[in-house]
Amino acid sequence: MSDRDDKDVFGKADALLRRHAASSVGADPAAVPLLTDLYDMPITEGSPAATELAHEVFSRVMAAVEERLAQDLEERLVQHLVPQVHAAVASALGDVRQELANAIGDAVSEALKARQVK
Repeated sequence: MSDRDDKDVFGKADALLRRHAASSVGADPAAVPLLTDLYDMPITEGSPAATELAHEVFSRVMAAVEERLAQDLEERLVQHLVPQVHAAVASALGDVRQELANAIGDAVSEALKARQVK
């Protein structure tokens, strides 16, 4: 950037700031945020307010931790159990297929024997 471009950019920034400052001079005081909650005295250790605050903070932290732990536990269980469930289902299907093949073979043998006897 040249020196002239720098001056032009700074000039534009100054003009923008002057415009913004001029428009806020007579601004509505109601548009300015104010602190509306006043505290007369600080919370001291052991006071009912401190106990209530500690309980509220504890409850919020525990809820957040429990939610994160539940999600993490579910993910880990899925990672560990899915392969085991798949293996168990595959084994059960293999056993059922073998039992079904044996039952069909026995039924065919019985039917052939019954036909020869007649």
